[in-house]
Amino acid sequence: MKVSTGSLSWILLALLGLTSAILCIAPSSLGGWLGLFYVGTVYGVLVGVYFFTCRDIRSAQKLATLVVVSAVAWPIAYFGAFEAAGRIPGGTVHHGDAIDPTSTLVAFGGVLGGVALLIPALLLLKPSSVSWGVALVKAFFGILVSGIVGGIAWELGPTLGAAIWSLLPIKPLAQIRPEESFGTAAVFFVWQPVIALYIGWATSEKRRSVPIEGSEGESEVGAPAPHTSNGLGRRAFLLLLFGLVILSLTRIVPVRLRQAHRERVAAKKRETKPASVDLPVAQPMSEEQALILKEIGDYQPGHALKRGEMVSHEKGFERPGSVYFSTLYTKTGEQVPQWPVTPRQYISVVVQQYPNSAWAQFFAEYPQRMYISPDDPKLHALVMQFNSKVRSSQLERSPGQTWNLLYYMWPSGDCIVTVEYHTPDENLEIVQAYVEKYPSAIP
Repeated sequence: MKVSTGSLSWILLALLGLTSAILCIAPSSLGGWLGLFYVGTVYGVLVGVYFFTCRDIRSAQKLATLVVVSAVAWPIAYFGAFEAAGRIPGGTVHHGDAIDPTSTLVAFGGVLGGVALLIPALLLLKPSSVSWGVALVKAFFGILVSGIVGGIAWELGPTLGAAIWSLLPIKPLAQIRPEESFGTAAVFFVWQPVIALYIGWATSEKRRSVPIEGSEGESEVGAPAPHTSNGLGRRAFLLLLFGLVILSLTRIVPVRLRQAHRERVAAKKRETKPASVDLPVAQPMSEEQALILKEIGDYQPGHALKRGEMVSHEKGFERPGSVYFSTLYTKTGEQVPQWPVTPRQYISVVVQQYPNSAWAQFFAEYPQRMYISPDDPKLHALVMQFNSKVRSSQLERSPGQTWNLLYYMWPSGDCIVTVEYHTPDENLEIVQAYVEKYPSAIP
């Protein structure tokens, strides 16, 4: 079957959108700002390939602007929807303790992404024969399409998204709700190709009929005006298709390797998890026994808190009962608000006592209320402090970085000690004092 060069261009554009989805379906291993702009950058570069090869756009400035606009559009859509989660009626749904976005919230994110991407992209790439007004009208309709497609795609998560994950074949991260990962996959695989095709259509130029004189000059017949592009040849299409396949494999293969690592981590977690949760804390400590309620260096302790945590039999979240002790240390001499008001800057210490050392060892490596990606060895990493092994966020932080909370955590007997710094003064005197009181049991 013969396929016209014009059809090949549209097929290529759809494949570029699908390739972008494949490259973006699993979380990027990049961190910081690179990870934040990864999705939009990949999408912008691949859409730019279409305009370079099929529309003869050779302006480096235009193509670079397209990539920058696309890179910025994704975080605008993502974080804009996140900020609006509590303000949009029906934007979230509760599943137990988890709060998940609905298609309404995702559609709102699609609108934000459409505004950030389509208005500048269509104005930038419009043909000279298309007026600014027409381009803006197309951008407006594209924004509506973006929101509608995003919402519909999210609803397809349990079916299409699950099918995509099963075909890779990999699984979503174990610590993330599968529905959320499935929904994100469906959004990528539907939204990205559809909006890519919309951009291609909205920036295309209609072919007009022009008069040409017959061989004997008798009459004029209509003929299509020549395109501004020479179209996409079959050889070029096949070369690009081969390149897209290779590019997709460069993402799929590492993801599958990481999945094998995740499965090993999950298997180790299952094997090391203690069997019984119905164990009491034999001899609960008092606040004075658990905490150091005296000055440590330049810091003074505040109100000491003790409370119990109930047993949980919920599948995947099993835990025994425990006793929780905590206090906040503030600079000596600083004004401290009356408890329970939290000071502006402080160092918190939590000592949690479990029924036995096995549970303390387990939750020190796999904390209950902390997501730790098995893909990043810097998260919850082992570091040495005062000749003792402790787990910390130290390695994932850049020098001078204070927004990323610094903590140290380690098991000791049937207890876990956690020291968190809610202050730029990250001296280690309190860590040293507690390491001496609770020697680390990490081998």
